[in-house]
Amino acid sequence: MITVTILAYDYVLAGALTGINDLLSLAGVTWNRLHGQPAHAKFKVQIASWDKKPIYTLNNVFIMPHLAIQDVIQSDIYLVPFIAGDIEKTLEQNPGLIEFLKKLDHTSSLIGSNGTGSFFLAEAGILDNKLATTHWGFVDLFKEKYPQVKLKADQLITHDENILCDGAGMAWFDLGLYIIELFCDHETAMGTAKAFVIDTGNTQLSYSPLISKKYHNDKAVLNIQNWMEEHYMTQISIESLAVQFGLSNRSMIRRFKHSAGLTPSNYLQEVRLDAATKYLVQSNKTIDEITHAVGYEDISSFTKLFKRKAGMSPSTYRARFKPIHSQS
Repeated sequence: MITVTILAYDYVLAGALTGINDLLSLAGVTWNRLHGQPAHAKFKVQIASWDKKPIYTLNNVFIMPHLAIQDVIQSDIYLVPFIAGDIEKTLEQNPGLIEFLKKLDHTSSLIGSNGTGSFFLAEAGILDNKLATTHWGFVDLFKEKYPQVKLKADQLITHDENILCDGAGMAWFDLGLYIIELFCDHETAMGTAKAFVIDTGNTQLSYSPLISKKYHNDKAVLNIQNWMEEHYMTQISIESLAVQFGLSNRSMIRRFKHSAGLTPSNYLQEVRLDAATKYLVQSNKTIDEITHAVGYEDISSFTKLFKRKAGMSPSTYRARFKPIHSQS
């Protein structure tokens, strides 16, 4: 079973704290029960606070933790929920939590934050030179305090090595479902989403970071994106794709760049590499098999592209993340 530790503190957003707890605790449980199948809990979730003190949330709700942060020895996942109070004051009042996060800097565990929880990660230095996102209302403060962080405030979710951030208070839905898909599989994530009546769309890559590229209103581009996500494993001609969707090649490229922020070719590449990361951690396919499964023919070219995106080779990526996932 995968262990998740939520690192809590006073004036946290209560819904973010209890919501992610519910979502992960019931993954593999609620959906199964609704269909008369045996429940298989995937995650063991524990809430930790400094000295195991009751957590006083912003909305006057007290939450009893399971253990003290100082007593946490090992966890597959660490999550820092949304700072609902004054950010500067909250950081000042939690030096122990910040020091604890600093010690996680070289761990292989996944470290995630919800909304302004990313301030804790940045304060601990574990976001230095990494991609991150935060709540839109605190972007200027974040940039001022942490210029060394590669902030992508327009993205709902960022995932850089073992660091995962989401960009809003209620984005813990997306954060949780992304974690379920990453550590379990797509079917469990979708089942959990349906059990909680969360609208996910129908694409195979619903909870990859690529979802941020689909927050636009160009229906033609959305249709092309969805088609790519369903057929990425085949040989795709971008020129033929334009004709298929009734666009000129020039118009498709222009609209794609305007709406999604990158060209159709680059989006297809992102889809394929994103799919490859899932194969690496969720299957025992060889690198050669994965290369062909995601639509590439040359393993050398695939390896170079993957390394450019992930900062490590496919084999290193698998070695880093596969041991955790294999516990499920």
